[in-house]
Order: sequence, then structure tokens, then C-alpha cells
Amino acid sequence: MNAIGVLAALEKEKSLLEDMICLAGEQLCHLEHDDIDAFDALLDQRSKVMAGLTAIDETLAPWIEQIRTDPSVSEAAMKQVQTLNDEISCMANHIVLIDEAACNRLEAIKNEQRLELREIERRGYC
Repeated sequence: MNAIGVLAALEKEKSLLEDMICLAGEQLCHLEHDDIDAFDALLDQRSKVMAGLTAIDETLAPWIEQIRTDPSVSEAAMKQVQTLNDEISCMANHIVLIDEAACNRLEAIKNEQRLELREIERRGYC
């Protein structure tokens, strides 16, 4: 594998992460409106994106290691690889933050529903 191939794979990974950020953001928006069904519908799309990311990650690490030890790879190319890797790490961290917010909102929704059920039971509707 050469540096151009690695850079292309990193760009593809970055593109998939952009898709993932959009999906995660949409999910969070649905949760803010208590729309669990729409939230769940996006999980399938995210799993497809995740499969693509996994496939890239499995091949990318050995390729990067290979070009790191290749003396014919220019310093500029390695800098591009590093820059893309840094961007990808930042994007992945952003997804984690969105997902943490989604988990917190899901927990809040569950708590709200528990309270509603208790109130219904207290009033004797069940």
C-alpha cells in the first residue's frame, strides 16, 4: 500500500464519520422531541455506517504502519496522514459526546415515563 491509498482510505473514513455525526445529531434531535421511534429508525443506518468504518479500520492500521516505515514516503505525505488521523479522532470524540447526550436524554425519558406510570397507578387507573 502506498501513501495515496492510505490517504484515500482516511478520506473515506472521514466521510463515513461525517455521516455518523449527522445521524447521531438527528437521533439526538428526535430524542429532544421524545420521538423514540424515529430515534430507533436511525439505528439501522448507523449500523451500516459502522460496518463501513469497521472494515476500513481493520485494513488501515497495517497500511499506516507500512508507510511509516517506508523511506520513500515523503514527510509531506506523512503529515497529511497525521492531519487526517487527528481530524478523525476529533470527529470520533464528537460522536461520543453526542451519544452521551443521547444516553442522558434516553434516561430522562425513561424516568419521566416511570413517574407517569406511578401517577397512573396512584390514581388507580390500573
